[in-house]
Amino acid sequence: MPPSPEKKPDPEVKGLDISKILLPKKESGPTPESAQRVNAGALLAQEENATLLKPATPTAPVVIGPTTQVPAPTTPAAPVEESETKPLQTYKADLDSVVAKQGVSAVSAAAAEAVRRGKQPLPEETYEEKKARSTRWAMIAGGVVLVLLAGVVLTVVLARPTSVPAAVAPQAPFIAVDDSKFVALPASPHTREELMTILQAARIQAKLSLGLIQWLYIAESPATKDGQYRPIGSAELLGTMVPEMPEKLLRVLSNQYLLGLHSFDENQPFLLLQVDSYETAYAGMLEWERTLQSDLSPLFTRIPSPQKTGATLPDESPLQFIRSNFLDRVVENRDARVVQNINGDILMLWTFLGRNTVLITTNEYTLREVLSRLNTTPVVPIPRQ
Repeated sequence: MPPSPEKKPDPEVKGLDISKILLPKKESGPTPESAQRVNAGALLAQEENATLLKPATPTAPVVIGPTTQVPAPTTPAAPVEESETKPLQTYKADLDSVVAKQGVSAVSAAAAEAVRRGKQPLPEETYEEKKARSTRWAMIAGGVVLVLLAGVVLTVVLARPTSVPAAVAPQAPFIAVDDSKFVALPASPHTREELMTILQAARIQAKLSLGLIQWLYIAESPATKDGQYRPIGSAELLGTMVPEMPEKLLRVLSNQYLLGLHSFDENQPFLLLQVDSYETAYAGMLEWERTLQSDLSPLFTRIPSPQKTGATLPDESPLQFIRSNFLDRVVENRDARVVQNINGDILMLWTFLGRNTVLITTNEYTLREVLSRLNTTPVVPIPRQ
């Protein structure tokens, strides 16, 4: 074969250096960077499929180089495990199902369901249910009865009248006293014997220390259901105790008085009266002297103790040696009218403590104590702030 003619170099190519020409490199496979991108995309798609429970879709090919295309590997979605717990069946779900299947409104379906339930017969109660219901109602009725009974008992206890007044006495007149005793009289009319028996019992039962004074607050027991005691005035008291009391003296008496006991030897009685006219009261007291001792007996009766000097009283009763008339005598710097026994002991006296106050008592020591308290202003305690 004859040699081919020698090819002459192209004058344009003659000056080129081939080693300086760069050609694109041909990649034989995916690089680690591209594989990493492919795996990240696959993981993202797998997570979306597993969360939303969507079917897997083919992934578009991933361009790795300018000439080679490698499809992105896909990972099959993990199978969804069915839960063993069944969803709750609710009235709303049933209503939505009926609305979707039959094409009716929710209001119509609810109304039809209400009508259907109304036509169904009520379930019959069992014996245990009836017994429990009866027991429950019996307990409720018993509780109501107990509450009503307690209310009735409380009302009766609070509303019943008491045997003694709420306050024994407001305040003793004329002088300050150490004690007060409520003396209740039966409802009117009163008799002298009945009144004297009650007052004499109060005198004997009084427990007083030496020198103390007790006020006998006399009131009438309530004759009505209001339970209020009515105080006895001086005119009513003396009108019952002394039926033969002079009318002129009874006329000038005010309603205020004080019947009390003074502890000396024994419980000595005394009576303080307030009068409106000194002259009329003095004349009335002089007229009353004729029966004063017997009118106030046995309440104003005194039997003096034997003298400390050793002198003894006669065997006869001291009342047999009482003079029949009152005598003038100055007692505790007061002009007084007194009755004495043969030993000079005062058995009864009366005197004016002022132009409007008369005192009747059985001894001079009670007069001294009353004068002391009459001239002393009672101390009123000041409450603490």
